[in-house]
Amino acid sequence: MLDKMSVVWELTMAGLESLANTDFSKVEFESLGLALGASLFILGSLLFKLLWGRDRFYHLGSGHKVPLEYHRGKISKIFYMFPKFIFVIGVVFLLLAIANPYLPRTKIDQTIESRERVDLIDMSSSMGWEFENTGKSGGEFAREGFLKFLNMRRGQNDKTSLWFFSTKSYIEEDFIIDDDVYFMEVSDAPYTIVDPGHSSLVVNDPNNYYQVDIVAPPSRVRKIPYEGSTQLNPALDAIIKYFDTEGDKRVKNRALIVVTDAAVEQYPEDQLKELKKRNIGIYFLHIKPNVEGERQYGTSIGLSYAELLKRYVEQHGGQFYDVRDDRSLEAAYRDINKLETAPLRITRHLLKILIYQRPLIASIVLMFLAISFGVLIERYLGKNL
Repeated sequence: MLDKMSVVWELTMAGLESLANTDFSKVEFESLGLALGASLFILGSLLFKLLWGRDRFYHLGSGHKVPLEYHRGKISKIFYMFPKFIFVIGVVFLLLAIANPYLPRTKIDQTIESRERVDLIDMSSSMGWEFENTGKSGGEFAREGFLKFLNMRRGQNDKTSLWFFSTKSYIEEDFIIDDDVYFMEVSDAPYTIVDPGHSSLVVNDPNNYYQVDIVAPPSRVRKIPYEGSTQLNPALDAIIKYFDTEGDKRVKNRALIVVTDAAVEQYPEDQLKELKKRNIGIYFLHIKPNVEGERQYGTSIGLSYAELLKRYVEQHGGQFYDVRDDRSLEAAYRDINKLETAPLRITRHLLKILIYQRPLIASIVLMFLAISFGVLIERYLGKNL
């Protein structure tokens, strides 16, 4: 019982403290009409009581004689008026509660509009060759820069999907918004995909007949039969279909990033047209190929493809970046990050913080005090004043 009384006391004091701290200059009322109607009803009832009510002690000619003990002096009248005064104040607070007071608040939500992006990474055998005497494969060099780009994009609400391509295309991660999960997927992905019998694998070239071998760590080489070439067109076809079937039609901003050494087998002119038709931004990062490796394996024709591919990409509204070192790679990703800045949508919500509980608690407390004082005065002071 004492615990319940303690809780009631704490709630009451908290409500009164909130009322005392209320800035009434900012308070607005939602039901002023209802409170006004209640006020008129109370005033009408009092007026009726005063004009047409009956009181046997004061009605002239009632035939009753008021005993002397019931006569009240000035001090007695003051004491008897005190509970009534408190009760009237309690009624005023009750009317304030009926008026449903509230504090207007404006909540501002800043929402970064979502963007859809597919990252297509070249994992042909040539991406496993050494990049510019760095001791790293082209795939590893490109991956390190791409991970830095993902750190730039943190918090941008990107909806991203990870794809690889070599002879075939592979989806590694469906559209996802979780930056940390996506970063981990990219970080753990292989650098190259080749056929287990590919001659550029060191294990398949014990006599070192080929001077250029895959230098990517064995744990980052995914071995799949008949893989190793650079078939970009089928990969782009698959991604266009993926955007059409899995993309969110409500997302207006869509992009495709292609990281490749551009030693492609065919020109993707038709695919670039389809991407442009769908308003998908195109970003090609051309990782400088290992020239000796291309010549050694008889694919040097791919070297001349890069310039023509650049012309095709730019002709269809895309961006083409020649990446020759760390600096140019970082500059390319900074530019993409700037071009892909997500628009910020600001939404203002008008809120009403209802505070009718504060005057209601005050009303209950005052009425309780008025009744308590009235009983005490009538019981102990009535005949002594």
